[in-house]
Amino acid sequence: MLPKCPVCGKTMIVTQLKCQNDDVIVSGKFTVSPLAFLEEEDMKFIILFLRSKGNLKEMERITGIGYFTLRGKLDKLLNKMGLTPLEESSEETDDIFSKLKKGIISVEDALNILKKKGGEKNG
Repeated sequence: MLPKCPVCGKTMIVTQLKCQNDDVIVSGKFTVSPLAFLEEEDMKFIILFLRSKGNLKEMERITGIGYFTLRGKLDKLLNKMGLTPLEESSEETDDIFSKLKKGIISVEDALNILKKKGGEKNG
């Protein structure tokens, strides 16, 4: 994860790259992958997600962690990286309140989903 500014707490930008082999230095302002902002635990999740070819049911089998918990973790990672899902099924959209009622998602998760849905309609 990239360091945070000790004064304001915002993420610092990369302005210099150095080759360890021959000491060549390149200066400028470089863009960084959203993956660079993830912590080690998040990276482990992403690696397992890729190795299981995006199959959360397979991840559930391997880890013993419930499908909806894994799905929540994936949603939080997408949010942390500033990414939005390409498409969500209407079944999931209609299901928010029943998931909340059953305790599958938290009130905070439900509010975030509804807020995101409202933003998509307005944006």
